[in-house]
Amino acid sequence: MRNWWHMRLAILTALAFSGLGTAYAPDATDWKDVEELWYVLQIDGGKAGWMHERIESNGTQYRTTSQTHMKLSRGPMEIEIDMTSVFVELHSGKPVEISSDMKMSRNAVQTKWVFADDHVQQISKQSGREQVDKQPLPSGEWLMPMAVNRYIREQIKSGAATMKYRIIDPEAGNIKPIEVTSKRSGDEEIEHHGQKVPVTRWVTTTDKIPIESTEKYSAEGHLVLSETATGFGKVITLLSTKEQAQGDGGPAPELLFKTLIKPDRPIERPEAATRAKLRLKAKEGKLPELPSEGAQRVEAASDGRTAVLTVDIKNPQKADADDMSNAEYRDASTMVDSNDELVKKLAAKAPDGDSMAEADWLRDLVHRHISKKGMETAFARASETARTKTGDCSEHGVLLCALLRAEGIPARVASGLVYVDEFGGEDGIFGWHMWTQALIDGKWVDFDATLDQRYHAAHVLTSTSSLSQGVGGTDLATMLQLVGKIDVEVLEVQYD
Repeated sequence: MRNWWHMRLAILTALAFSGLGTAYAPDATDWKDVEELWYVLQIDGGKAGWMHERIESNGTQYRTTSQTHMKLSRGPMEIEIDMTSVFVELHSGKPVEISSDMKMSRNAVQTKWVFADDHVQQISKQSGREQVDKQPLPSGEWLMPMAVNRYIREQIKSGAATMKYRIIDPEAGNIKPIEVTSKRSGDEEIEHHGQKVPVTRWVTTTDKIPIESTEKYSAEGHLVLSETATGFGKVITLLSTKEQAQGDGGPAPELLFKTLIKPDRPIERPEAATRAKLRLKAKEGKLPELPSEGAQRVEAASDGRTAVLTVDIKNPQKADADDMSNAEYRDASTMVDSNDELVKKLAAKAPDGDSMAEADWLRDLVHRHISKKGMETAFARASETARTKTGDCSEHGVLLCALLRAEGIPARVASGLVYVDEFGGEDGIFGWHMWTQALIDGKWVDFDATLDQRYHAAHVLTSTSSLSQGVGGTDLATMLQLVGKIDVEVLEVQYD
């Protein structure tokens, strides 16, 4: 469970569509320590940060506080991430509340979910603004952290071959349960801080990201070591002491440049491309399914390893019936807070006209409004970007999405790759990117607010999201399967 949380964070930050070092605030209840664990976090051989987990009890409830501090480089920019999650559950395992504080550079988001018998109240805060929503209870059976710990200990003790359970990851910005499956792959002794430690070895996956992690647990059910191979290096969580976890780890791991993809040949004048045909090939294994939406059409080969993408910006795809009726593309959410007063004020500046002209006007507004373009912010909500006028592609994409919804135009964010002539000293590469799609006249139309034009054909769409449930999920899952694992061949480019 811990490995899933921090692998997702590290990769999301690295792809960067782009402390709370303070712990929880103590209350008047008499909490007593039950257990405390420290971990070192490593990425591609370098120390990326630490994790601290503290479990307390007040006699009737358990409180599990998980703190993570990470430092990563996004090209020339070093970014610090601090996250604190707090779970409160009855000794029976019944959830009381879950909270998450997340700070990615200047962007701080606080969310709390309070559980009632028939609903969940979500309270979100950012930059002094508060939003309160009522949500249904999570579907099906799922476990809070102490219940997970008990379950893992029981399964290890019984010699079980498989563990399967569902958890909630608040750092994803929602309370939609994630299914975790672990299959026992053996027993061994590992050298850990000068001692031989007997462990059971498990291969773990989730229903959100189909990438295997190897996890090693002690007889007490403690995670001793987890390893996950990714396209930019191995992600490791290692049980340690507080001094080792918080000690100096040297330069922050650089991940951004490892995600860049150089095609077989350069694309001339990409900003003028109106139609492009590309072939994507998995270096090993299968190529994940890519969407035929917006300007993109996909023809997957029978071998499962290759696909030909045709991007035609003059002929966007029709939206399906579910998209046409999906309220998530119209409603405000925590990230896409189109009901914010400043967001509505900016949107209202759009001149009257047809939806296509209005959407493109708003795209140009976002391009001009975000005057400080850089990577020191990672995934700010729309209202925050409207005020700070700062951000990278994710801030452009999310703000435009909110402005469109504020004007009654259904919208969502799109994630994938964009070709640039030069980035960080590399010539002619595809880099990970985010933009916006608007539902206009029954078709999904692409708008890239980072450009001084609507869009161009040198984009590869890998996923779309309403962001109704925050950041992560299927959009991240597709990226994880592609980073460092595909080749791109340029077949044809047209400029008419």
